[in-house]
Amino acid sequence: MSSEPVHVRPQHLQRLGQFSLTLVEVLEQSAIAPDKLREVVRSAWSGECVQCAIQVTGEELLALSKPAEAGEVNPRVARLRQGYCARNRCDSYYYRLIFTAHPDIDWTRVLSQTEPQEAEHVKQADAECAAVEAARRVVRRRIVGRVLVGVAVVALLLLIRQWYVGGTIPLVRQPENFQVDPVPPGELLR
Repeated sequence: MSSEPVHVRPQHLQRLGQFSLTLVEVLEQSAIAPDKLREVVRSAWSGECVQCAIQVTGEELLALSKPAEAGEVNPRVARLRQGYCARNRCDSYYYRLIFTAHPDIDWTRVLSQTEPQEAEHVKQADAECAAVEAARRVVRRRIVGRVLVGVAVVALLLLIRQWYVGGTIPLVRQPENFQVDPVPPGELLR
């Protein structure tokens, strides 16, 4: 068993959890027994930050494929779940995933199968984001509509009150009443 990398793949930390899940799904479809599969992946898969060079094990990367537990014990895995580097003060967003040769796994085949599934997961996530954004727009429109109706009701009530107390209505011009002194018709000629 060689420890030289067969494949090295850069991966954005925001999509690392999704990639782990996709990789586990593809590997579970292979003919390897599930208990042996975990051991193989733990030993043949690792990651390294491209900036600070911190190493993460295959076991930590596998933990990303499972839902987060309430009392997550490993702070490195917790940071990776959030899309940050495992090292506390590192601000890198990319990891180098290293796949070493193993007699039970053909990494070329496995990684080529992850790409379509990963694309499907991205499409699904984009569709969910679009649905959430559409729901937010509907809620915003309802709120704006309610505010406009409220303003219109208040303006109408103020207008009715002003008319009732006999005051002038703003922006409505009141007719002017002129009084003319009557002049006898004979006086006009003089």
